[in-house]
This record gives sequence, C-alpha cells and structure tokens, in this order.
Amino acid sequence: MSNNSNGKDHLRKGQKVAWYDSMIAGSVSGVVARVATAPMDTVKIRYQLQPLHETKYQGLISTVRTIVKEEGVRALWKGNVPATAMYVIYGAVQFGSYTGFNNIVSKRWPDTLSQHVQSLVVGALAGVTSSGASYPLDLLRTRLVADRNITGTRLIEVCRETMQTEGLRGFFTGISTAMTTVTLSTATMFLTYESVNILCEKHESQPWSQPLRASSGMIAGLVSKTIVFPIDTLRRRMQIMNSKRTSSFTELPQVYENYRYKSSISIVLDILKREGPVALYKGLTVGLLKSVPTTAISLFVYEKCMVLLEEVSTA
Repeated sequence: MSNNSNGKDHLRKGQKVAWYDSMIAGSVSGVVARVATAPMDTVKIRYQLQPLHETKYQGLISTVRTIVKEEGVRALWKGNVPATAMYVIYGAVQFGSYTGFNNIVSKRWPDTLSQHVQSLVVGALAGVTSSGASYPLDLLRTRLVADRNITGTRLIEVCRETMQTEGLRGFFTGISTAMTTVTLSTATMFLTYESVNILCEKHESQPWSQPLRASSGMIAGLVSKTIVFPIDTLRRRMQIMNSKRTSSFTELPQVYENYRYKSSISIVLDILKREGPVALYKGLTVGLLKSVPTTAISLFVYEKCMVLLEEVSTA
C-alpha cells in the first residue's frame, strides 16, 4: 500500500499543496489508521509497560485472550476517545505542518537541499509540531490503556486525577522524550517514503519498481518504528510513572515508583541495569504489526484524500 502510485506525490519537494487541504487529508487518514489498528495499539502498550520480570503478558494471542477474559472485549479499545482525538489532531498537524514547511523551504531555498535531506528536515519539524500539539491526549490514552481494572477508568476521572495529583505539568510528563521519539520517527518515515518512491521513479521500467512503490508506506513504517522503539518504550513508561494508579498498571508498581524524580537518562540506565537491553524492545513485534499498517494506511488515505480534494476544488 502506498501513495497514489500512478499519480502525483503530494509530499514531494516543489509540489504546490495548500496546507489546509493537507490538514483535512491528514485528519481523515489519522482516524482511518486508528480505527484499523486500535486493538494492536492496546496490546503493544501493555507489553511496553510490563517490567521484564512480570510474566502476565507473554505472546500476542495469549495477551489478547487474557485482556478479553479479564476485562472484556471492549478493553481492546480502552483509551479510544483520547486516542482518536489524538490521531485526528496529530494527523492534521503532521501532514499540514509538513506541507507548510515543505512549501517554505522549497520557495526560499529551492536549490539548497536535496529531496532526501529536505524530507528529513521537514519531517523532523513536522514531528516536533505534531507531537507538541497532541501530547496531553497521548498521555491520557496511555494511562487509560494501561489500566487493568475490569471496568477501566473514565477519561474525565484520569483528567481530574492527573490535575489534582500532578497539576497541569502532569499532562506533559515525558514530553521531551516523546518529542524526540516523534521527531525521529516522522523524519525517518518521510525520508524513507520519499526515498523509495524516488528510487522507483528512476527505475520505473524495472519489474520490481511498481511492487516496491506499492509497499513504500509499509517500508517507511517498518524503518521508522524499529529505529525509535526503545525511546518509545521509555516514553510510555514515563507517562504513567507519576500516576497514583500504578498498582492498576502492573503487578510490580515499585518499578515505576523508582522512576519518579529521575531524568530520562537515569530511567534508561535503571531499565538496563534491572531488566537488560531487551526490555527496551518489549513489544517490538506487536509494535511493527501495528505501526507498519498504520503508516501505510495513513499515507495511502492521505494521498487519496488529496486527490479527492483537488477534484472537488476544480469541479
């Protein structure tokens, strides 16, 4: 699954695309991607938050069965309200800011950066912008997904608890780590996506060109998620470490209590010391199973929406 494989690449350097059209297409792509991959997201986060020495969640199928048995089928969609809102905002800002920055750089410095470098730089800027805009919702989503109680916790309860116990700053716990994760992920995603498409265009007569281009979104998701996964695990753990509900998140709440008041570097060192390097990659397989289709769907739907918006504007 890729962009509009036989048409215009709306993310390419020099393309004239309205930022507001890009935001609309981005928000739609975010919702579609979220709906398609929500259960996998829940399983991935449960893996990331489970300390290595806790054995509650073992395999993908086993984890799904455990969650459904103990909490019900609806538990696979815990945190869906803030997550969907986050995907709408994140998708809109990510693609909208990418288009905006891309237009600015292409206009002011048309011959300064190569397409590859520009995709990397503009993608990084889009990552910072989209992460900052959607972070509080990301934190709330993580805390709701992490709660193992049968009835779960309502969004309003988590908001109230966070404000009362941590203050407004609590909604931004771990934001620096999150922005690092998303910046690297977004930059890598757009760089990989554009690089694959450019390669295929240069060799369009080759038999492998079309199949590879059709897979450009999936490849972008695979590369970006693999690179940033350890930082993403750190982000998830930091998002729940100050919550008073840590006993609802894990059988070993003391692990998270030990993180409190520590820097991200200190937490990484603590994880490496107590759990080993493998802990930073817990849930990578599930993460890839979720992230690869998410990225592919997001890019595919974005391009289709852009084509539709262009047709509407010229009708």
